[in-house]
Amino acid sequence: MSENLRNFTTAIYGFDAVAQRVPNDQWDADTPCDGWCARDLVAHLCGTIEALTQMTRTGEVAMPATPDVGDDPLGYWNTTRDDVLEALDQAGAINTEGAFWWGPMSIDRLLAFVQWDPLAHSWDLARATGQEAHGDQTVAASAIATIEPMADTLRKMNLMGDPVEVPADADAMTRFLGLTGRDPNR
Repeated sequence: MSENLRNFTTAIYGFDAVAQRVPNDQWDADTPCDGWCARDLVAHLCGTIEALTQMTRTGEVAMPATPDVGDDPLGYWNTTRDDVLEALDQAGAINTEGAFWWGPMSIDRLLAFVQWDPLAHSWDLARATGQEAHGDQTVAASAIATIEPMADTLRKMNLMGDPVEVPADADAMTRFLGLTGRDPNR
């Protein structure tokens, strides 16, 4: 298993640990993501993960589309999670090459970037529903190394907010949250 696949899988299961404990009456709770409730956040993440699944299976670029998760966001998430893990578990899947979102790369390299989405949104969903987030320090450090060099571009694309100042000696997850525009003290 590659390091990128390991980190992505850890981030997926971190998000899953939060999603599985969302009470049914909390799917409309506001998240730290402006204008998104918990249901919207799950729909966004599912759209990103579905595009990754399609690219893994076909080798062709797929753009994320936000699905309608309806009255069963957890069920939709469960299917999306299982589909991506099954696709990535196929022999050679992470070695698939294509002209994906940021140009020619392998699925393995794309996983290094995509891991930050479930990592960040596990924190968002936990905050929205009064839970403890499950952000892995190793995944956070890897995500920082991947997205920090392109942070200005990601901000221009409205994929993350303005940085939030955190202590220089903060742990990796706290630094990741600050980098992506999340206030860890919120």
